[in-house]
Amino acid sequence: RMERLLYQKVVLSDEITASRFLSAMRLRSPNRSEGAVQSLCVEGDVLPSTAADILSLCRSTHNLALWITPSDLAGKSNPLLRPLHVLPLKSLSLSISHIFNHTPLISLPTIPVFSTLTHLEILNDWVMWSSTVGLEHLQQLTHLCLRLHTKRTKPALVMSLFRNLSLRVLVFCASEDFKTVQSFLECTGLIDPCIVLANYALVDLNDFRNGDITSLWQKAEQITQQRRAIKQGKFESNFTAPFRQSLIHRAHNDTSLSLPHSFSAAPHSC
Repeated sequence: RMERLLYQKVVLSDEITASRFLSAMRLRSPNRSEGAVQSLCVEGDVLPSTAADILSLCRSTHNLALWITPSDLAGKSNPLLRPLHVLPLKSLSLSISHIFNHTPLISLPTIPVFSTLTHLEILNDWVMWSSTVGLEHLQQLTHLCLRLHTKRTKPALVMSLFRNLSLRVLVFCASEDFKTVQSFLECTGLIDPCIVLANYALVDLNDFRNGDITSLWQKAEQITQQRRAIKQGKFESNFTAPFRQSLIHRAHNDTSLSLPHSFSAAPHSC
């Protein structure tokens, strides 16, 4: 039982640590290795080949943060794809560049690992600049976290995400100040109770290292639940609820956004 608790959440921060962990896992019986790790974070300079070998041994992992540095595989097949396909993942945080390796046309629905996910965080800044990368077709997704840039993010692409009626939480991480981001969302009609703003500085490695891989989703879920339970009000915390609940509504029986006819917040220039 102690061993199960020890391996339940594992953080591998560099290639040396990851290689030692891999060696230790190989000494265990296959059955004990496969079911030991439930949540796994691989980061830093861990090689894709090392990460792939670890994933192939941790076959019961359902929460995965793949935060390794970009690596040019020089035309070789990506070793991460095969072990990722067989994992029973429900939550995944990663840079999709590791999966597609400079492929010009990216479509997440074509990759089997994304078909089982309910929670997805994409670290690439460029997602939603010129393509949705197929996110609107991942109908099982309930929680999604993306990076937002007011000068580059395309509102029409964000709107298309709401075709997925299963989507309950959409977190935008932004490095710009809150007022700039809020003004952008309001001016472009992106006002929905499931949208939550988070600052880059608040979404870092600390939560995972403290043993809580799901804290991002828990905080965002709390805000959206408050909005749905209370007809009016703003909620201020580390995560910020950007809109008044009385002015946002998404029809549950429609795939489009229901936008308010007027907005009574402090005036601003669009």
